[in-house]
Amino acid sequence: MKKTNIAIVVIITVFAASVGLITLWNGNPETEEVREGPNTAEGVDYNYPPERAEELLREQERLEADILTESSGGTLEDPYVNLDPYGRSPLSALVVFDTEARAQVSFTVQGKDSEMDISNTIEGFRTHHELPIVGLYPSYTNTVEIRVGTESGETMTNTVTIVTGRLPSDIPAIEIKEAKPEKMQLAENELTFYVPSTRHAFAFDTNGDVRWYGAGFNSHILQELDNGNLLYLSKDDNSGSTYNRLYEIDYIGKLHNAFDISEEAAEQETEDLESTLIHHDVPELPNGNLLMTVNDGGGEYMEDMMIEVDRKTGKVLKVLELKDLFPKEVYEEYEVRDDYGLRDWFHQNSVVYDENDDSIIISGRHQDTVMKVDYETEETIWILAHPEGWNEEMMDYLVEGKGDDFKYPAAQHDATILPDFDDNPATIDVLLFDNNTVVTRGDKDSAGKYSAATHYRINEETLDAEIVWTYGQELGADYFTRIISSARYLENSGNILIDFGYADEGKRSSFVEVTHDAQSERVFEAEMTEFRTGAWAYRGVRYQIYNDLWEERFTLDK
Repeated sequence: MKKTNIAIVVIITVFAASVGLITLWNGNPETEEVREGPNTAEGVDYNYPPERAEELLREQERLEADILTESSGGTLEDPYVNLDPYGRSPLSALVVFDTEARAQVSFTVQGKDSEMDISNTIEGFRTHHELPIVGLYPSYTNTVEIRVGTESGETMTNTVTIVTGRLPSDIPAIEIKEAKPEKMQLAENELTFYVPSTRHAFAFDTNGDVRWYGAGFNSHILQELDNGNLLYLSKDDNSGSTYNRLYEIDYIGKLHNAFDISEEAAEQETEDLESTLIHHDVPELPNGNLLMTVNDGGGEYMEDMMIEVDRKTGKVLKVLELKDLFPKEVYEEYEVRDDYGLRDWFHQNSVVYDENDDSIIISGRHQDTVMKVDYETEETIWILAHPEGWNEEMMDYLVEGKGDDFKYPAAQHDATILPDFDDNPATIDVLLFDNNTVVTRGDKDSAGKYSAATHYRINEETLDAEIVWTYGQELGADYFTRIISSARYLENSGNILIDFGYADEGKRSSFVEVTHDAQSERVFEAEMTEFRTGAWAYRGVRYQIYNDLWEERFTLDK
């Protein structure tokens, strides 16, 4: 380690090869553990459960042992600095040093202006310090200020410079068309995340500068868990044709769990996208388990099954077959796809758990339907959908829309539960993205003219519904998006972040943040263009890259 008392410049070079990052990312197929029989609970029938990628985790243990050895002897004046130590988060670095006295450490990645600084404090006093630095700029000489304070009140500082490489060429161009920070009310270190249908997931600040991205390609699943880590659907190799790995990582790229995902039951939605078994959503349940939207692997249907998976082991504990909720003619008579010969009759694209009554709310694009289902009994509770084409039995569950301007969703995405705005235990508030293109049932007269984020209030006792708020019709056809997209409630501000992910027939993804009131003031808009076909924004979300959870637990020891 070269000594200097002023700064350390880290240049991204062939260092990755020296620490075996390629092996760490991909694993070694010859040493992966092989199970006999599917990893399922007794009485559960599913042939394609996730299998824990033990070798990846062992490789990481060896990598971290090497880092601890290499970083030995680092001091505040001459710390050990490792850019992207795990090979998964190129705009991150690890800084390691020791102090003679117990001390607490704070650090700041200097922004290109002071409003874009990213800062963090590692709580607690210690003599060994491992700082997970995230939020670096790409292709830039980043300045990181480190501040050390001892228990006796002594303070010391040092500045480290870290030079990063350029962004991958397939990350889209970002143009900030509107930004009113005082009305956005961003939390500290909060960024806007672009969750792709395929290719790189990334996050940017309100200036439009990318401050985080994943080295491994991502599809649909980039979700922050209750412990502050990320659930990240990826591949064992970016050149592969199937999304076959599910990682739990933190923002610096450290693995906390990893699963191999079957390629045998993977299906391809369009020729522009790779195949995948886990397709649109994986919410975390209150018990910590994961509820995965999957294919059944039977060779006739796709995207109409869910499995509950043990978070630690990957064991399948429960299977929910959506065909059981519908009359046989709905799926058996659904048109077979010309390309792959399967019936994509439901096309589930979201699921959210409701703790109030142990139920789930699911969205099925190809039935133009959002429905609530009892999680234990798997009985339907209500159906939010146009009344066209339902049999007599299912009509009993239909929610009736009230008001002259009521509109049922069509080809919708991302149905989520909002706070209880009316303080009425009989109602539930649901936010969704109404693509407004009719697949099976709906208002064909308005279809294709606009897309909108819509807030519904459903009375679960009377099965009535009203539209409380909607935004998008005023934007017209310019923001119409027939596939993908999302709408998210932002707790800090109460605003709604809308992803018009397939605008201009997939040439543009636009994130629009508006106030959640009758006037719907636009307070932020980012426009993403020049991306590879298929790499449009499936969802837009906001996360704090330092969330007082993952970084406080971060250590090289485990």
